[in-house]
Amino acid sequence: MDPNDRVRGRAAGSSGSRARKTVIRGPNSALTDYLQEIGVTDHFRERRRIEIEQARLRQQQQQQQQEGRNPENAAETQSTNEAEETEVTADAALAADMQEEEEQAQEAGPSTSTRSTTTEAVVEVETVKEKIKVAVKGKKKKKAASDDEYSDEMNHREGLNRSSARKGGRMHNCEMCGKRFLLRGEPSGRLLCAACRRSVEKASADRAAETKRARSLVRQQPNSATKRRKIKKTEGGLLELDAQLPTLQDLCVRAIARHLDQVESFGDIGTQSMNRLNRIISKLRALDEQKLSLFMGPDRTTLTLYDCTRIEARGLQRIASECPRLESLDLQFCGRLNGATLHVLAQGLPQLNRVRLDGAFLVADEEWATFFRTMGERLRALTAAFAGFGPVAMRALVSHCTQLEALRLVECTEFDDDSLGMLAWPITEHEEALQDAERQLRADSNGSVPPWQSLAHLRSLELLRPHKPMTNMTAKRVLREIGSHLRVLDVAGFRDVMDDFADEVATHACGLRELGMASCDAVSAAAMERVFGHMRATQTLKAHHGLTRVDLSRCYMLTDRVVQELVRLAGSSLRHLNLNSVDDNLTEYGLLALAGLMHAEDGTLQEQTLGCTALEELDVSWVRSMTDEVLGQIVPRCKHLARIDVYGCGGVTAFAPARPGLKYVGRECDTL
Repeated sequence: MDPNDRVRGRAAGSSGSRARKTVIRGPNSALTDYLQEIGVTDHFRERRRIEIEQARLRQQQQQQQQEGRNPENAAETQSTNEAEETEVTADAALAADMQEEEEQAQEAGPSTSTRSTTTEAVVEVETVKEKIKVAVKGKKKKKAASDDEYSDEMNHREGLNRSSARKGGRMHNCEMCGKRFLLRGEPSGRLLCAACRRSVEKASADRAAETKRARSLVRQQPNSATKRRKIKKTEGGLLELDAQLPTLQDLCVRAIARHLDQVESFGDIGTQSMNRLNRIISKLRALDEQKLSLFMGPDRTTLTLYDCTRIEARGLQRIASECPRLESLDLQFCGRLNGATLHVLAQGLPQLNRVRLDGAFLVADEEWATFFRTMGERLRALTAAFAGFGPVAMRALVSHCTQLEALRLVECTEFDDDSLGMLAWPITEHEEALQDAERQLRADSNGSVPPWQSLAHLRSLELLRPHKPMTNMTAKRVLREIGSHLRVLDVAGFRDVMDDFADEVATHACGLRELGMASCDAVSAAAMERVFGHMRATQTLKAHHGLTRVDLSRCYMLTDRVVQELVRLAGSSLRHLNLNSVDDNLTEYGLLALAGLMHAEDGTLQEQTLGCTALEELDVSWVRSMTDEVLGQIVPRCKHLARIDVYGCGGVTAFAPARPGLKYVGRECDTL
C-alpha cells in the first residue's frame, strides 16, 4: 500500500473523529495557524527540555566514571564528552522535533497544500538526519581546543530553555557570591544576581530608614549646637555682620538680646551697641512700652526707634519726660503717633532740632503746621515719609522754621504744586495773602510782621515721589530761589519737568554734591549732557568737592555721551552711581567710560582717562549691555568698588572679575 494513502486515510479518520465530537473553536490568528502547521506546541517544548536535562545527567555520570578510571586525563575527557554528548543530544532532539513535525503534518488533513507540505517535511527530515550523522562523526575528530570552546558555549547556555534563549541576554558571574546568572540588556552598576541584589537593596533601605529616624529624633530634641546655629543665623541677618569670627562686643550684644526680658538697665553702654540692640529688637517686632524704658534716659541726646508699631501714643509721650535733653528724634513705623503726641514732644523737648517721622499718617496737615509754629527757628532738619504733609504745613514751615538746613519729604499724600511753590517768592496775590496771614502769627510785641524770606540756610532738598504732579514752571521758580546754596538736590518722580529745568540746574545749582533725577524721563539726553558739561566748565572747586552721588535710574533717554560727560566731570569724586533700567540707548561703550575708555559711536577709542577711581557702589540692574567683559575693564580701575547691583543682567555670570571686598548683588548664577 502506498504510504501516501496511509497518510490520507489517517487524516481522514482523524477528521471524522473530530466531526463526531462536534468541537466548536473560535478563529485563530495567522501566527497560530502557522505554528500549528509546523508542529510548535507546548508538548514539543516540554519534551525538548526533558531530553536536554537527561543528556546532561548522563554526561555527568560518564564524567564521574572516567575521572575514577584515569584522574590525569579527567579534564580533557570531561570537555570532550561534554561536547560530544551535547551534540548528540541536540541532534537527537532536532531529529525528534522533525519527526514530530512530520507526524503532525500527516494529521493536518487531505488538502493539497497540506500534502505537499508533508512530503517536503519528510524529505527535509531525511536530509537533516544524514547531515546530523556526518556532523557528529566530523566533530568527534576535532582538536581539544575546539572542543573546549564549544563546551564553554554550551555551558554558557546551560540551564536555559528555548524560550529564554530566544529572549537574548548574556551570562555573568556575580560579584558577591560568584554564581553565574543571565542578564538581559546592558549592565548598570555592579554585576549582581537577583538574590544578592535584593540583599543589597534591603540593606540600603535599612540604612535610609535609620538615617531618617535619627533626623526625626534630632528635630524633636534639638541639642545645644543646633540651637546655637539657629541663633547665629538669625542674629547674623539682624546685625548684618560678615561671615567672620565675631568680636567680643558682638557676642555681648547677642547675649543681651537673647535675655532681654531679664535686663533692667543697660548701664554705661556705647551708642553703637545700643543701636544694634535696638535694631535686633525692632526687627523681631518685640519693641513695646516695657522695653522702651531700656533705651531712654536723662542723658540721651539722640533716640532712634526702628519699629514703633507696638508702642501706643501715651508710650511715645514718655519720651518728652524721660529724655529732656534730646536733640535728635527718629521714629520709624510710628503709625500710632497723633497730633496731640507730636505737640507734646515739641513742647517737652526744648533742645530738639532734628526730627524724622516715618509713617505718621494720623497727623493731619493743620497739626503739622502747629508743630512747626511750636518748634520755630530751632528746627534744623526734617524728614517726613508717608504722611499727610500738605500746603498748610509747608506754609508754616517756610514762615516759622527759617533756620532749616535739610528737608526730606517722601511720598507725602497732600504735597502738591502749591506746596512746592511755598519755597519761592509768591508771584500771585493769593499766595502773598496766605503768606502774610502766616507771618502775622510771628508778630512781635510791637505788632510788626517780619517780611517774607526764603530758606536761605537750606542745603539739602529731597522731594521724592510726590503723589501729585509738579509743574515745570514751579520747579524752575524754586530752583532759581534756593538753588545757589543747595548741596543736595533730589527730585525723583518729577515726571513733568523738562529740558529747561535741567538748564536751570546747570545754571543755578553748580555747587551740588548729590544729584537725583530718577524717573525724570521727560528730560532729554542732550539736556543732561549740557548739565554736566556746564558744571564742568564752571566748576572752580577741587576735585574731591565735586559730585559724590548721582541717581539717574529709569531715565530711559540717557546715552553713552551722557555717561562719558559725567565721568569727565566727577570721575575722581563720584562714589555712588545709579543707572538702574537705563537700557534703551546705553551700550557697552557708555559703560566702559566708567573705566576711563571714551569711545566714539562707531566703537573707536578716542580718549582714555583715569575713570571713576573713587566709585564705591554701582547699580546697573536691567542694563543688558553689562557683561563679564565690561566688568573686566571696570573692576581693575575702580579699586574702591565694593558693591555692584546686577539684577536682570544676563551677561554677568560666575566668571565675572572678583576680589576681596567686592560683592555682586542680584547675579543670576548666585540665586539659581
